[in-house]
Amino acid sequence: MAVAGKTEVLLAGMGEIKVARGAGVLGCIGLGSCVGTLLYDPHAGALAHVMLPEPHDDDALRMPGKYAVSAVPALLKELGLTPATASRLRAILIGGAEVFQNRESTLRIGERNVETLSRLLKELRISIAFSDTGGHRGRSFEFDLTTAELVIRVVGQPPQVHSLSRALGRMPIAV
Repeated sequence: MAVAGKTEVLLAGMGEIKVARGAGVLGCIGLGSCVGTLLYDPHAGALAHVMLPEPHDDDALRMPGKYAVSAVPALLKELGLTPATASRLRAILIGGAEVFQNRESTLRIGERNVETLSRLLKELRISIAFSDTGGHRGRSFEFDLTTAELVIRVVGQPPQVHSLSRALGRMPIAV
């Protein structure tokens, strides 16, 4: 979706965080149980490719984007915001599928990722503007900060295009 071939797509790999200010396209490829967690502000976006709800060691210090509990604070920091000013943001959550079925509830990582992220966002009064989570198929997505257009690709289905201008409380910038 690289707007007429001009805009580079910043892809967050597993556990990574990517930030775009002004214009830019943020995305994730191959989200199974992982959740692409994007915090949007009219001037910037920060994206984490969250793999797990919480760490079991000090790994969150090295890769804060890997865990829901460390990714949300890290995204705020990248955007230069504090929990007190976070409520002006809007969130987009994509992923959290259960690609392996018939697992014990403790192994339902996708569901647990979505639950943890939703709880953290609610605590910070960050509303979720758009969510495409759950199910049993992997997803990839790209979000254009300039147009507020979200393209989701689900395995075995045609791409879905969503205009999020209204959900994000803004009008798209003419390009």
